[in-house]
Amino acid sequence: MDYKTVSQQVVDNVGGLENIEGATHCVTRLRLVLKDTSKYNKAELENIDGVKGVLYNSGQLMIIFGTGTVNKVYDEFMALTGVKEISASEVKGAEADKKGKFFSVLKVFSDIFIPIIPAFVGAAIIIGLKSLIVANGLFGMEGSLADHSEFLKNLASFFAIIATTFDYLPVLVMYSAVKRFGGNPILGILVGIVMVHPSLMNRNTFVMDPTVAEYWNFGPLSIPMVAFQGGVFPAILTAWFMAKVEKIAQKYIPEVVSFVFVPTVTLILANVALFTVFGPLGNLIGDVLAGVIDILYNRMGVFGAFVFAAFLQPLVVTGTHQFIQGIEANLVATTGFNYIQAIWSVSIIAQGGGAIGMYLIHKKHSKERNICMSSFIPTLVGISEPAIFAANMRYSIIPFICACIGAGCGGAFVKLFEVRAIGQGLTGVLGLLIVTPETLVWYVAGNLIAFIVPIVLIFAYNKAKGVPTTDEEGAGAGFDVSF
Repeated sequence: MDYKTVSQQVVDNVGGLENIEGATHCVTRLRLVLKDTSKYNKAELENIDGVKGVLYNSGQLMIIFGTGTVNKVYDEFMALTGVKEISASEVKGAEADKKGKFFSVLKVFSDIFIPIIPAFVGAAIIIGLKSLIVANGLFGMEGSLADHSEFLKNLASFFAIIATTFDYLPVLVMYSAVKRFGGNPILGILVGIVMVHPSLMNRNTFVMDPTVAEYWNFGPLSIPMVAFQGGVFPAILTAWFMAKVEKIAQKYIPEVVSFVFVPTVTLILANVALFTVFGPLGNLIGDVLAGVIDILYNRMGVFGAFVFAAFLQPLVVTGTHQFIQGIEANLVATTGFNYIQAIWSVSIIAQGGGAIGMYLIHKKHSKERNICMSSFIPTLVGISEPAIFAANMRYSIIPFICACIGAGCGGAFVKLFEVRAIGQGLTGVLGLLIVTPETLVWYVAGNLIAFIVPIVLIFAYNKAKGVPTTDEEGAGAGFDVSF
């Protein structure tokens, strides 16, 4: 592929250099902010070598090139055009403001959790390796690998110590959130440490028996001396308040003493707010959101799991899935397990199944067929957007719906066998590293079901009514995500 030629063709079909306000990229997409969105030519862009799909969403024109390729196109594009580089959060921010408070809140979740996801992934893999070492009956053996090897026993103990992400989750969230809100992230770390301070009672113990807690008594005000293990929402709310306090303190405290008194005032007021207002409020919000998912997944059984899994990718399309990351992190930190991971995995793999279904009904040696295959591959490692936008919703919404039904079937199956993970952030093939060993086979089976069902449904629908495979066939049937 000639990346310089591709870049020039992109410029020519988005209204020229003067129409490009800024550019950035993600794992799979070149993202452009255009001054006049009526000037880009979607059909011509889709015919450019290497382009797997084009969509307009969240204030950006997104041109899907795929993992790896997009980095090379972006580098050449920036060298060719010299346009302003805009961060993904800056691009999303302006559009979120246009959409209102709800989308702004969802954007905040994304901005806070994306920087710390590598910590989740690294810890999850380490915990997964430790679980393999201590799992009883693995490979048909009596006992565990640790029982048969002193070295592996010590290695498991070492892994348990270094995989500390979920033990100190509030520290990470406070750092990232305070930074996101414009405060001093080092002060955020200090408040995060307070949230998991060893002198405070463990929150799980307190929940089981509140009568055993000790209290700070300040006149009529009694504050339980209880920590906030897994306190994602208390951390985010406190970080927001802390950043506000710091800015006000910097404004009104004389500069000559600000170095001393700004951090002091900020830390005192932030911790008071944590224990009196935002800690309890954050716990309530977390309990309500977790309760909704608990009703869907646990109390409604396989039907609830079907609905949950089927609607996950529509949430991704609309950008309203970010809050689930916080619930997952809270689950792992408080219970040691994450049942949402398997639901995520089947929902993504199902989109891969949809892409393969479209691959099979497209004409041989066609560009569309190649796009479908290359869009399927990222779903194996947890990336669904290429499959959704370049294959399953390109000409019709039918393949996407079939994939969502497949996700529901896979979700019901993994619920039936209570598949659980010990971390988050890894799905598909990589998810094998963090699924509990005793449910590993059911995890694989659930993903296979989610993969196969969309293919069958697409074939059946294509035979009965015909699935559109060109713009002409699917005129009016496609799905526009420029909400």
